[in-house]
Amino acid sequence: MSGKEVLYSQEGVVATITLNRPKRGNALSGPMVNQFVDILNKAIDDPTVRIIVVTGNGKYFCTGMDLTPQDDDTTSATDPVAVTQSMFSTLSRSPKPTIARVNGPALGGGVGIVFSCNFRIVQSSAYFSMPEVHRGLIPALISEVIVPQLGAFRSKQYMLSGERVSAQEGYRVGFVTSVAEDEASLDKKVQDYIDLLAQSGPGAMRDVKLLVDNVDGRGGDAKVVPAYVREAFGKMITSEEAAHGIGAFASREKPNWNDFGLGADKLKSKL
Repeated sequence: MSGKEVLYSQEGVVATITLNRPKRGNALSGPMVNQFVDILNKAIDDPTVRIIVVTGNGKYFCTGMDLTPQDDDTTSATDPVAVTQSMFSTLSRSPKPTIARVNGPALGGGVGIVFSCNFRIVQSSAYFSMPEVHRGLIPALISEVIVPQLGAFRSKQYMLSGERVSAQEGYRVGFVTSVAEDEASLDKKVQDYIDLLAQSGPGAMRDVKLLVDNVDGRGGDAKVVPAYVREAFGKMITSEEAAHGIGAFASREKPNWNDFGLGADKLKSKL
């Protein structure tokens, strides 16, 4: 299935979502955001999909929200702000691991998409920028996924200045997973992570994401966090997936996770 402004493809357990407005720098129109959310939910609900990759077509990854009037915006959601928030929240809270294949510069909302993914593989010529203040705007919708990860100091620096942050600087600061010298290297590094993720139990990956979010969100409470971790461990160790993985390890065999795919009926964690 593919759409005009967002493309969808699947190869094995990997679904790839491609932003497809190269002549507009993959800027996000209202209908494009709606389409992205629909396609993302399709990938999340499909039990044969275990890994989701997001990338851009052309020179840019994504140049943010399209601020020019669009004739077809009348067909977009009645509350575009809510749908845009849903795009970031659905991606960041996906129970399946997500990889941003950053093929070029990411600006504004494009930075939000990158920060919503678990892994960020970035081409060396790419950069990140949040230039909203230069237009009298603020990066409000993306702040929810960026500030908790980047911290107040860096967030204010980047958001107030609108400066370009190189891929190398992003790696140094800690919000980029890996930097690739060219497109071939970019694809190889993405595939390397796909290969690692494909070895892992789908339910375990879902629960790892939930575990980290909950422990981090509880602020390191000396009583709440240990109790939550104990509960999470107890529920995990009795799962069918854990039994399969431990049994495969004991038999010195590779686990077969094909029967443990997460579809709509299995997306909710036991944790």
